[in-house]
Amino acid sequence: MLNWLEISRMDSILSHNGSADPSHFLLSICFAFSFFPARFLLDRFLFRRLAIWLLHGKARAIPSRIDEATIVKCSESMWKLTYYATVEICALKITCNEPWFRDTKEYFRGWPHQELRFPVTLFYMCQCGFYMYSIAALLMWETRRKDFAVMMSHHVITVILIGYSYITRFFRIGMIILALHDASDVFLEAAKVFKYSGKELRASVFFGLFAVSWLVLRLIFFPFWVIRATSYELVKFLDLSLAYDRLVYYVFNTMLLMLLVFHIYWWILIYSMIMRQLRNRGRVGEDIRSGKLSTLLILELNLEHEWKIPD
Repeated sequence: MLNWLEISRMDSILSHNGSADPSHFLLSICFAFSFFPARFLLDRFLFRRLAIWLLHGKARAIPSRIDEATIVKCSESMWKLTYYATVEICALKITCNEPWFRDTKEYFRGWPHQELRFPVTLFYMCQCGFYMYSIAALLMWETRRKDFAVMMSHHVITVILIGYSYITRFFRIGMIILALHDASDVFLEAAKVFKYSGKELRASVFFGLFAVSWLVLRLIFFPFWVIRATSYELVKFLDLSLAYDRLVYYVFNTMLLMLLVFHIYWWILIYSMIMRQLRNRGRVGEDIRSGKLSTLLILELNLEHEWKIPD
């Protein structure tokens, strides 16, 4: 049973004026459904034509059966590149001038009564909706690969983490995490587009940028700044003698650590790709998740986006 103090604590988090309201997630559902027609229209009128042009040099060329799979994958990467680049720009625009953008001690200062601005709400719901959409897309039409279970687990955890961090008002650190993850995905999807279109040098350059950004942002900054802040800075604003505060603390950190496990798993694949690329004299090599030598040889990761996390 929750005592009066714990009930008061929950009320201060969930009922504070301007706080995250569970009804806001109706907006994320609207975003999720809007991505389906957006993807369809962009694929049909822009991405597919652009993919054919990149592969054949003219937009009206009729692709062969062999090229069709490449065109589909190239279009898929263009869609993801467009999304990740857009939300990364938005995330930086929202956060770069905030005092907590560069200072981890500011992530939780004033919690749980931090101001929730409308751009943050809109960004959160867009990201949550995108990963809801990504779960459906992974099940229904995206190319299924060997790490399907890992990708599905990642998307589910991301949706939960986005929702959890929003409801518990951890949206400052949530914005930072989303920005970290989307940056890597921009480089990855650009590398894939260049790979599919046969531009090996550009693919190698962007794959290198992707690998460096993954190492720096997800394996250095994420655990040693972000998770360190949630482990040590957060306790200054919680009363761990209360059951609710303990739940908030351990659930949030457990999900972040699970996300870190995904990062490490994919880094092993990335490292293998780097070694393969060096042996191939700079050519971006096989997608080691595909299990098919006929598949274009490029990593196709999505850490969601996360949370691209909550790609």
